[in-house]
Amino acid sequence: MIEPTSSPTATRPEAGSGSPVDWESEVLVCRWLATLLGSELDDASLERYRQGEATPFLDYLGDAHGISSDVTRLAEALSRLVMFTTPQLELAADFAELFLADARSGAPPYASLYEGNKEGFHGEAAGRMEERLSAAGYAVRREVSEPADHLAVMLDYLATRLQMLAESEGLAREPLRLDIGTFLEHELCSWLPQLVTRSDAVRTASDFYPALLALTDGYCRSLAGRVRSA
Repeated sequence: MIEPTSSPTATRPEAGSGSPVDWESEVLVCRWLATLLGSELDDASLERYRQGEATPFLDYLGDAHGISSDVTRLAEALSRLVMFTTPQLELAADFAELFLADARSGAPPYASLYEGNKEGFHGEAAGRMEERLSAAGYAVRREVSEPADHLAVMLDYLATRLQMLAESEGLAREPLRLDIGTFLEHELCSWLPQLVTRSDAVRTASDFYPALLALTDGYCRSLAGRVRSA
């Protein structure tokens, strides 16, 4: 969803290094959620998920974050896809109904819509995200064609910050940890419950995307707590 505006210099540490919190796993979870929320699933990806590719992510979220009810809901939504003759088409229709419809009938995943102001799309939240991306040396990929406050973009950005936290040492860790905590609490957790409520009110063929949003909300709230106490 995002790309560096200059060549990155950081190297990826080996798994298991660093703090007691497995930040590398959090990076993978954030990027997985961003991928699922950023575009429709194609047939090949859907088949892999139906064969269990999501299981390691779901097991980790249940064990490390204690959001078992959200995990179970998404797992059940995946299992029920066998009832559809053309599950990919049904999910594509749900994706459009929720995320591509207007704010009156769907659940668009843009932070600006949930700030309670009159600006709607491309509001203050989008401006803040643009500033964050620019300060970190990133920009939304041109082919994405979404404003910076799209949930998938924000999760991808969060993944880059968590990667930096995984690679940081000493005094550099604390300001980064505080910044990530602020981002989670004020830029994600502040509006995700409203998005979940709105998505649950939209009539969809499958519960996959509403369940995915509920899982994302639960994960972000849990992650905010882990970041605060790290």
